[in-house]
Formats: sequence, structure tokens, C-alpha cells
Amino acid sequence: MRSDLIAPLRLAGAYILFSSIWILSSDYLLMAMVNDSVLSNQLQTVKGMLFVLLSSLLIFSLSYRDRCAQGELLNALTRNTRLLQQSQRNAALGSWEHDGRFHWSPEALQLLGRDPGSEYSDAEQLLSWFYPAERSALQRALQALLEQHTPLAVSARLRQPQRQPVTWLMLRGEAEDSGQILGTVQDISHQKHDEIALRESEQRFRQLFEQIPHIAVQGYDRTRRVIYWNQASTQLYGYSLQEAMGQRLEELIIPPAARNQVISAINRWLLGGPSIPAAELQLQRKDGSKVWVYSSHSILRNSRDQLELYCIDIDLSEQKQINLELQTSEARYRELVEQLTDVIVLTDASGHLEFLNPAWEKLSGYACHECLGRPLAQFLDSADAARFDQQIAAIDSGQQTGLRGEFRLLSRQGQLRWIDIQLDRSPSAKLLNGSLHDIHERHQEQQLQHARNAVLDELLARRPLAHILDGICRRLQDLNPRMLVSIMLLDEQQRLHVAAAPSLPEPYRQVIDGRQAQLELGSCGHAACSGELVIAENLETHPYWPALRTPALAAGLQACWSLPFKDAAARVLGTFGIYYAQPQRPSKADITLVTEFARLAGLAVQQRQRQR
Repeated sequence: MRSDLIAPLRLAGAYILFSSIWILSSDYLLMAMVNDSVLSNQLQTVKGMLFVLLSSLLIFSLSYRDRCAQGELLNALTRNTRLLQQSQRNAALGSWEHDGRFHWSPEALQLLGRDPGSEYSDAEQLLSWFYPAERSALQRALQALLEQHTPLAVSARLRQPQRQPVTWLMLRGEAEDSGQILGTVQDISHQKHDEIALRESEQRFRQLFEQIPHIAVQGYDRTRRVIYWNQASTQLYGYSLQEAMGQRLEELIIPPAARNQVISAINRWLLGGPSIPAAELQLQRKDGSKVWVYSSHSILRNSRDQLELYCIDIDLSEQKQINLELQTSEARYRELVEQLTDVIVLTDASGHLEFLNPAWEKLSGYACHECLGRPLAQFLDSADAARFDQQIAAIDSGQQTGLRGEFRLLSRQGQLRWIDIQLDRSPSAKLLNGSLHDIHERHQEQQLQHARNAVLDELLARRPLAHILDGICRRLQDLNPRMLVSIMLLDEQQRLHVAAAPSLPEPYRQVIDGRQAQLELGSCGHAACSGELVIAENLETHPYWPALRTPALAAGLQACWSLPFKDAAARVLGTFGIYYAQPQRPSKADITLVTEFARLAGLAVQQRQRQR
């Protein structure tokens, strides 16, 4: 039933129903209640008037209600029309309809760039408003809509010779059941420009990935099949694009032992689990050889909302080879450095130790690790340490570029050793590098030779024996300042007399001078009687020193060792007494040195005896 007949039919039905009820019920009441014909006629007239009045009221009420409903519908339609127009303006949208020709709304004409007089147009005029390149596709779509009622949805560029940028319009249309065709036209220029920019950006990035030679990029779908494979991937793994496409990741580049682990990790990630961190991996090429890469991973969603895995691999083969060569070189260098007899040293600008090779432990007696961070001057004799610090300060201030010199190193055992220090400033950093060379033996030999020459010269010059022996003591003390040297001569009554002791306190010299040489009476007394080396490393506890302990300790003496010197017939001529200010034992080098000086002393004593 047509919608425009519903309201009149409803009104006619109500009137018929009301009339029928009124006539039948009123006639029945009159017949039942009135018998007089005159009165009955009069009541019939009144009944007719009441019917007219009541039917008029009924018709008025029904008409008024329909009029109010129509008014509300009209207001709603007007409001919706305004909202539709506002939405069309906001969405750059216009409407049209086709009834043999196109009828364009004002909004559509504005989007098409037409004046209001062009609200009607045919298909040829419409096609002329667009770029020639777009007309064939638009014409086919319009024919399909008009002839086959196929929904229309086509985008085309508007022909605007004097306007930039280009305007893109989207034409949509549908055929209703009644045959009427309605549609819309919308400005999609921004969307099109964004799409073009996005395609250009994607193309640039695709070209970038294709042209970068050392960054291999691969794309995989949810089943780990290759969907993207750039040229760098071919160079890295050996598979061409045709060989790789459609193949699974684990079948191409994952070593067999790691395939299950990789598959599990990817599946967990795709299901929302933890991502796969970037890391160095060892993968395999087409020929089965291994290759090290730094691989990073990313999961993206494509236009169909499907997850895709992308891997970006950087070839580390060259870097690994360089690292291997560097490690080999470092190992060779370290092996060479560790085998050197000279100490290789690296310090900061203030002389604090940064590096030491194992030769340091042999030279100083200190472990390398416990010396790092400490100043090198701390391991030198106090007088030499001050001189060393002055030169380091001069290097730091730029007054000199390096350091060369002979210094005395104080070992962990308390021994002084002569070393040659050479340090130079590193050009690339504020560091000093160089070496420590042990010259102690050479220095001792030189000093010993000087002492020999001096003694011979003094013997030839017939200097007094006391002067010669005093010189021997002083030269020996110059070689090792920690030694307090004394020479005692044995007379025919087996008494020991102090011949030279330049550093011993006078009160102590008086105590020991003229003492009888006896076994177990001091180090010198026992050595003179036994003819052997005697070492007392701690005078407080040594059994040979009860009689002399008190004056020795009062003189600040803590240790003493004695070496006898003899004539050609092995008779003891006297003794060397070596004292220390702290308990300690002499080193083998000290004993060797004193032995050489003892021979000089024996030579001088024998020469004087022959002269007498």
C-alpha cells in the first residue's frame, strides 16, 4: 500500500465507525424510550445536529493530530537536512541524483568548480570536467551504474588548468529499488596526496634497502616464508630472489642445530610473547659456510592487518676477521712483552702505574696487580724519588718530552737495585710509556772497578792503611746506602780492632774495639774465629749477641752479618761487618759485592804487611 493513502484511509475508517455506532445506537434508544411520533421526529432532528457536531469534532481532532505529526516530521527533516549539509561541508562532500541527467547539489557544484547554473548536466559534460586520462575509467563506471545498476566508486582528477595542486574527487553512486540513482561526490585530495607521498616514501625506502650493499633485509609472513629479499641478502647468503621467495627462514639461513629454537622464539613473539633482541648470530650461506651477522628484528602489520617479520642483518665477517687478527696480534705482542727481561711500563701524566709486564715481579718482588694505580716514585729510593717526580712534573708542564735516567729501585725485600728508566709521552693521550732496564750488575761492576782502581792508586801512592780501608767502606756504602760498613783487623793476640767504620756511632765503636775474637761472640768475633760467613738477621733474638745486644740496639742497629777476609795462606786478616737499621738478611748480590770489596781490603792489608 502506498504510504500517502494511509492517513486518509485511517481518517475515513474512523468516520465510518463513528457514524455507524451513532446511527444504530441512537435509533435503538429512541425506539425503546419514545412512543410519541411528534416527539420522536423532534429528537431525530436533535440527534442529527449532535451527529454533525460530534463528527466535526472527531474530524478536527484527527486532522489536528496529523497536522502536528506532519509539523514534527517537517522540523526533524529540516534539522536533518541542515545537519546533512553541515556534514557535507565538513567532509567536502556533495550529492547528486540521476533521472536521465545529473542533478548536482550546491555543495557538489562547488567541489566540481562549476557555477550554480550548471546544476544539470549530462554524462558528456561530466566527463569533460575531468582529466582526459581519467575519463575512460569514469565512463565505464558510469555506464555500469546507469545500465547494470552496479554501484559506482571511482576517483578522478578534476581538470583545472590554472590551479595547483591537483584536486582529486571520489564519485559514488547506487541505484535504489525504485530505479532512482543517487550518489555523492567528495574531495579526497588530501588523502590522495598522502597516498602518493606514502608510496613515494615506500619506494625511496625500498630503493634505499635495495641499494645499500652491506645491510641485508628480509621479510617473512606468519609462517616464516620469504616475502621480501633485497640484493644485499643475495650477496650475503648466496640465494637469488627467485630461489628465496616462498622458502622458509629456517630452511635458508638458520643452522640445523638452532632451527627449533628460532622457530619457537618467532612463534612466541607473534603470539604476543617477548621480542627477539638484536644480537650477533652465526647463520649459514647457501653453500653451507657459516657467516657472522648482527641481526635485528621487527614485526609489522600489512594493509590486510597481517603480521610480518622483518630481519635486518649486517655482515660482520670482515669485522670478525679483523678482531681475530687483532686478538692474534695482541696475543703475540703480549707473549713478546711477557717474555722480555726489561720491564714495560705505562703511566698516567702524574707517574701512576697503568700497565706492567711480568718482568716487574722479577725485578721488584711486587705482584703487578697490587702496584697498578700507585706512583712509580713510591718504589724508588727516597732521594731518587724526588728527582723522578721533578722530571715527571717537567714532562706534564711541557718543559720536556721524555725522561731518561738511572735510579735506585727499592725491592720488596728491601734491596736497592740500579735501574735505567726511559719514559716518553704518548702522542695520542696523556700517558707515558717506556721501559725499566735492570743495570744493577753493570753498575756494581763499574763501581767495583772504580774501587779497585782507587785502592791500587792509593797503594801505589803509599797512602795510610786506615785511609784506604775507610775509602773502601765509603764506596761500598755508596753502592748500597742501607749498609753501615765496618772493617775490623785481627792482631796477633786474636783481638779485633776497628780499622774503618765511617757510619757507626762512636760509642758503639768503642764497645767493639779491642774485643777478643771468640766463637759465638758477635758476628765479627765468630767469623774471625771460624773463618766463615755469619748472618744475624735480628740482633734481638740471635744467640751470638747477648753480650753486645744492648749497645747495638742503643746505636739503632737491628741486624749484622760478617764476612772474614784472609791472606794467601788462608789466615784470617780481619772482617767486614755489615749492619742494618732493621732486621733483614743480605741478598746474594750483596754477599757477592762485599766479597769483592773484602778481596780489596785483604790486598791492602797484605801489601802493608809486606811493606813493614
